[in-house]
Amino acid sequence: MSGKLLTWEQRRERTERIHPLLRLIYGTPVKFSKGEALFLEGDPPQWLFLIQHGKVVLSKSLPNGNKTILSVRVAGDMVGEVAVFDGKPYDTDAIALTEVSAYRFQRSAFLNALRMNPHLAEQIIADLASRLRQAQETICLLSTQRVEKRLAALILMLMGRFGARTEEGIVLDSSFSRYDLAAMAGTTVETTVRTLSAWAQAGIIKKYRRQIVIVDARKLAQIAREP
Repeated sequence: MSGKLLTWEQRRERTERIHPLLRLIYGTPVKFSKGEALFLEGDPPQWLFLIQHGKVVLSKSLPNGNKTILSVRVAGDMVGEVAVFDGKPYDTDAIALTEVSAYRFQRSAFLNALRMNPHLAEQIIADLASRLRQAQETICLLSTQRVEKRLAALILMLMGRFGARTEEGIVLDSSFSRYDLAAMAGTTVETTVRTLSAWAQAGIIKKYRRQIVIVDARKLAQIAREP
């Protein structure tokens, strides 16, 4: 299949290796363009989504009108599971950061699958526990007063999940814009750009129009650990 576009059936087989949910209940294939909403904060929790390809950001509105990005979901991750569990409206926006292919499951079918399959329920609980840990890390990150420290910790986290090693250094996924970095670090775009420019001048990173290359990860780690 090298060099060929995969059919939905072939993609489904690959996704089944990532998540057992597809073996138990039927999911409707859906696609979203970059910037399109899977759901918005306040919508009723009708659907659970399982990402097959692409990235989805979960963001929340702040009292000042800005948004903060709480999480990035990728292939094999579920989106909307908390609202589907408790039956309350979605508490975040879920926006496609890239083009996204996913499976959509009805809430009732998903809950019934959990009741019938304890092993699946255990896996979902473990996944929710991991999300809780990530949320706690995000709270700790946003509670740090210095913007430079927050941004350094954020880039290190993204580098670990989405970085690619090259001769220049570790390239951060180009799908993350300066706006996205600012929203995840809880700061302004202007402050983010200014901090990145200072790091570029210091040789810590290289900054291109749509890419950031981490040249000195140790220095970033030092910044993230500074009191």
